[in-house]
Amino acid sequence: MRCHNPGVIITIFLVLIFQPVQGIVNPANETANTVIFMLPEKDLGPEVWKAGVSCLDRFSQIFFYRKPTERFTRAYNLMLVNAFNLSSPADQIVAGFSKLINEAATNPTNDREELFQMRVATDYNRTKATKDRVGGELILADNYVIVVDSVNRLRVLMNNTVIKMRSWNPGARFLVLFHNATLRNRALDVATNIFKDLMHLFYVHRVALLYANSSMNYHLLVNDYYSNVNCRILNVQSVGQCHDGELYPNLAVVKASMVDYVSGFSPRNCTFFVCSSISAPFVEADCILGLEMRILGFMKNRLNFDVNQTCSLESRGEMEDHTNWTGLLGKVQNNECDFVFGGYYPDNEVADHFWGSDTYLQDAHTWYIKLADKRPAWQAMVGIFEAYTWLGFILILIISWLFWFTLVEILPEPKYYQQLSLTAINALAVSISIAVQERPICETTRVFFMGLTLYGLNVVATYTSKMIATFQDPGHLHQLDELTEVLEAGIPFGGHEESRDWFENDDDMWIFNRYNTSPEFIPQTENLEAVKWGQRCILSNRMYTMQSPLADVIYAFPYNVFSSPLQMIMKAGFPFLFEMNSIIRLMRDVGIFQKIDADFRYNNTYLNRINKMRPQSTDTAIVLTTEHLKGPFFILVVGSCCAALTFLGELLIRSWRSHLVSRSSEQQNKRRRRRRQRRGRKQAKDNRWQRQVQVAPVVRFTPVKRRKVFQGQTSQK
Repeated sequence: MRCHNPGVIITIFLVLIFQPVQGIVNPANETANTVIFMLPEKDLGPEVWKAGVSCLDRFSQIFFYRKPTERFTRAYNLMLVNAFNLSSPADQIVAGFSKLINEAATNPTNDREELFQMRVATDYNRTKATKDRVGGELILADNYVIVVDSVNRLRVLMNNTVIKMRSWNPGARFLVLFHNATLRNRALDVATNIFKDLMHLFYVHRVALLYANSSMNYHLLVNDYYSNVNCRILNVQSVGQCHDGELYPNLAVVKASMVDYVSGFSPRNCTFFVCSSISAPFVEADCILGLEMRILGFMKNRLNFDVNQTCSLESRGEMEDHTNWTGLLGKVQNNECDFVFGGYYPDNEVADHFWGSDTYLQDAHTWYIKLADKRPAWQAMVGIFEAYTWLGFILILIISWLFWFTLVEILPEPKYYQQLSLTAINALAVSISIAVQERPICETTRVFFMGLTLYGLNVVATYTSKMIATFQDPGHLHQLDELTEVLEAGIPFGGHEESRDWFENDDDMWIFNRYNTSPEFIPQTENLEAVKWGQRCILSNRMYTMQSPLADVIYAFPYNVFSSPLQMIMKAGFPFLFEMNSIIRLMRDVGIFQKIDADFRYNNTYLNRINKMRPQSTDTAIVLTTEHLKGPFFILVVGSCCAALTFLGELLIRSWRSHLVSRSSEQQNKRRRRRRQRRGRKQAKDNRWQRQVQVAPVVRFTPVKRRKVFQGQTSQK
């Protein structure tokens, strides 16, 4: 505990055999402000703690220095951690260093190379209500200074106070001063325990230790775990000493030792454990090929490190019980993997507990459903034109028919052409470009005939040009392209478990509640086969299905559910995130990611389509079947039925008319017989009946000639 009056310390010297130093404190009083220690006289006085403050200050300026390429644009901050019930002189060293940093900020001098934003954390809370309070700034801490007198106190201080703050940053630099009069000759053991605890329990790697080997002398030790010689082997390295507040042997030597340590702290010759999910095209099943495997290979070559990689069908993972994670993130949490990847996109929940690299590439996610069935060929023939276009053709046919009938009625056309049914047949025949024998005689009718003929030629030519392509690809029936339609059809839908979070909002809660996360809905070949047969609807990324052999037999919704770049995920505190991000930024700047994406899309669109078309290039014949003739057969059946009905109607109408005509004809015959008996019979040549028969003129290439045909004798005029 901090002593509020450092100048007044009650010392009692006792000569004990087994315990030369002892502290007295009232354990029942939790608010005690003074701890009484029994220390030798040489360990007391302002010279002791001033030496510690000076060593801490001088070495912190060296240890907290960043290279210009790693520096932020903002000022760096320093988190000073105060411990409750701290023994002397450690307690005075904390107070003195805090005062020194504050004075340097208010009265800057040329002696200090850098100033820090001061932050203070403590494990002392006066009320139990605020014991579990989580506070601190939103900006992560850059440097930590912790003064302790035991390894256990450091462990408790980190676990109960430091890591619970919002500014907790395991990737920061930790400077620990250890001062305990009873542990003066155990520098290696204490340093090993401190470095091991910070690495394994809190994943902190950049640690330096000032170990007091006497009342005013300190060893300067660093954690050389990531060394380019013996990488990932715990090694306590000494970079100098501090005697009576001065660096030994001198400032330049200590700086040079720190430069060697910092330059050796690199991933060179290190082996990292990498876990990845098999997610083509980013990571293939052989764990060798893939887009992200190419990016990892580029990093390996540039940073000169190796990987021990495992690939599995395990997913990224989700949080359980607010502390533990499943999937590959659970392995990262348990230090089984250093970083993971496999088509992972940034996630706010993951970012709160893990670190992520800079993003690269980009992929979109959408729903995949069964491709609609092929349309029957006869429907495809009708579907060449839209329904409104067909109605337009019918309307034009009716108008042409009526206009033709009006013309032949008004103009001096033969009565044979003036029949209503004949004009309808002519209008239909000309509209569909069928040559007819009946042609108009008047010039006005001929001009109309010519215009209607040109109209029919263009319509038929347009229909014929589209009909050939329709024979080859008749198209599909109605395609489900909305998730509401999928829900109405009773088809279950789902996908990756981590993708479900995108629908956790007020508008999409109905999707969130019905979203399936079972293995049957993970985008894989066997599951896409079920999509092909309409058994389920799966949310998948487009790049995966693009390279899948089932890409052409399943349907992708035209809109994207979400689009997101990709990233690697590692445990918070991974020491080489800056180096990996630097490689990613360089790859982005020189266009490597654009090249990888363009090559993938080209190979899986144009080349694959060409390869699929090559086996069919020799078979160019279109074989027509009765499927294509269902439409004509239907028209024939309908026409035959209409003709039969018309025939029956004509029989009924003609039988009624013939009954009326027969009576009148009998009366006329009787009258004629009586007239013949009265007049008598004339000579043969004079009594020949002259009968004129009107026949339909035959249209030829020569002018029309009218003829009179007489019964028995023909005379030409």
